[in-house]
Amino acid sequence: MANNISIKLGLSVFTFCVIILAYAFVGKSGNVTIADGPVNWMSFEQAVEKTKTQPRPILVDIYTSWCGPCKMMSHNTFGNTKIAEYLNTHFYCVKFDAETFDTVKFTVNVPDSVPAKDGKTKTVVQTPRQMVFVNPAPKGTPRSPHQFAASILDGQLSYPSIVFLSPKVQRINIIKGYHQPNQFEPYMKYFGSGAWEKQQYKEYMKTFKPEFQ
Repeated sequence: MANNISIKLGLSVFTFCVIILAYAFVGKSGNVTIADGPVNWMSFEQAVEKTKTQPRPILVDIYTSWCGPCKMMSHNTFGNTKIAEYLNTHFYCVKFDAETFDTVKFTVNVPDSVPAKDGKTKTVVQTPRQMVFVNPAPKGTPRSPHQFAASILDGQLSYPSIVFLSPKVQRINIIKGYHQPNQFEPYMKYFGSGAWEKQQYKEYMKTFKPEFQ
């Protein structure tokens, strides 16, 4: 129901909607470098593991070390105690450096169709498949985008980009750019409350009551 929000939508069939169903991380510490503040940041691997026992949506902050608006978002918005309290309660929060040189390796369950016994219908089965993403440039090359960042953002690299994933680890939506706490609040609560599954964003905003000024 979130497909009428006037922010970045869509997902290529291969790059993320399928491959992100299960995830394992290599080089966790390199992906959580701007993690100070009240938000409980964790690796993507940790977030996905937590959804298996206590389902919650996942928020992924795609940033770079040189990005001024990213730093403003971290300090002013994610540093806001009310924002952080809501995020810590309703999301698993991940920071990912879009220019890291860590390898991202994960195993996914890819749906495959097989003929049924009657020969007429097909049954969908889950087949584990390993995927690997790297930064293709020589280590130390400035401003070289990581393949995973390019994949999750559909190649439209803009920082900061906040990616919202469902408790099933499927992408819901992306918001781009710096948002002050009062601007970020409705997006955060729309996805965090599960309202996106029931109503379109415009309808949600008709009854939304902001807490931040």
